[in-house]
Amino acid sequence: MLKTKTLLAGAISLLIANQAAALNEAQQDQTGTDNYADVVQQTGTDNDSSQIQDGDANVAYTLQNGSELTASSEQRGAGNISTIEQDGLGSQANVSQDGSYNLATVYQEAYGEVGHTATISQIGRQNLAYVEQIDGAVSVADIYQNGEGNSVDVTQQMTANHLSAEQTGNGNTALVEQFGNTTAYISQTGNANAIDFRQDGAFSGAYASISQDGTGNEVNLSQQASRYSAGDVRLVQIGADNTADVSESSGFGSFSFTQDGTGNELTAQHGGRSTTVEGTSTGDFNRVDIRQNSDGSSLTIAQNGTRNEIDVDQTGYYGVGDIQQTGTENYASLVQIGNSSSITQETALIMQNGTGNSAFVTQGQ
Repeated sequence: MLKTKTLLAGAISLLIANQAAALNEAQQDQTGTDNYADVVQQTGTDNDSSQIQDGDANVAYTLQNGSELTASSEQRGAGNISTIEQDGLGSQANVSQDGSYNLATVYQEAYGEVGHTATISQIGRQNLAYVEQIDGAVSVADIYQNGEGNSVDVTQQMTANHLSAEQTGNGNTALVEQFGNTTAYISQTGNANAIDFRQDGAFSGAYASISQDGTGNEVNLSQQASRYSAGDVRLVQIGADNTADVSESSGFGSFSFTQDGTGNELTAQHGGRSTTVEGTSTGDFNRVDIRQNSDGSSLTIAQNGTRNEIDVDQTGYYGVGDIQQTGTENYASLVQIGNSSSITQETALIMQNGTGNSAFVTQGQ
């Protein structure tokens, strides 16, 4: 009988110990002046940390190891610094900052098929969001910033990663690096607006959609994938200085641009097995310079008003072209050179409407 009780007591102790190791929960709520909170959860499954700080200095740090990790940090007012480090499969981090300096850092790591999720919301003043997701596949980063500094720095590795970033008002800068079958949606509205973006889809493909609205509007974008993987870029800039430098190279190509008003300048290097471009550029200092090479070529551009200039160089098997301009100092140049003696399909159409009008077409092998 004593032996039975001893075994039962041992089993209960072991069960309690296992539950404690499997599930760690921490919650901190601070209100007032120099707030500092620190949570460390070293082992276990389903670790959960929640920190709330309201007022003044506001510093929160969370470190989690294990799997199925969840960490949240909510800060309101003044210093607002939040750092979350997670090492484990299926990590989730949520940061909300409202008011003043707003610095959020999320670092997520763990090798495996289950990726990470990071969600950051920042409202008012400096607004800096830094996210690094490495190793895990299918990682997601979702960032929203509203008001003043607004800076995003995101790195995603492995494969099937997704980024959504929205910035509204003032500084608006985004630095993004993605690897492996990635998608990204970046939207900026109002003031400086600068994006430096790199996507490497490797053998899996890549997709990017970038939209800017008003004032600085500058994009530097590089997208590449292997010869037979899908790739795509969309680009929209509306209002003020508008400059875009795009390099896109992927198996199934594509690439589409829209610029709207004032500075309007696009430079692109575009190549891939089934390339295309599309276009439009409406209003003011319009200039387009595109180099397109390899296999499926094609292109369609239309510009509307003021200093309209276009230079296009197509080197590839299937050519096509089509350039249209309407209004003021129109100039267009289209060079098409097929680089295979067995395949020849240069086609060109240039239409211009009013004032400066010059057009040059060069075709050959």
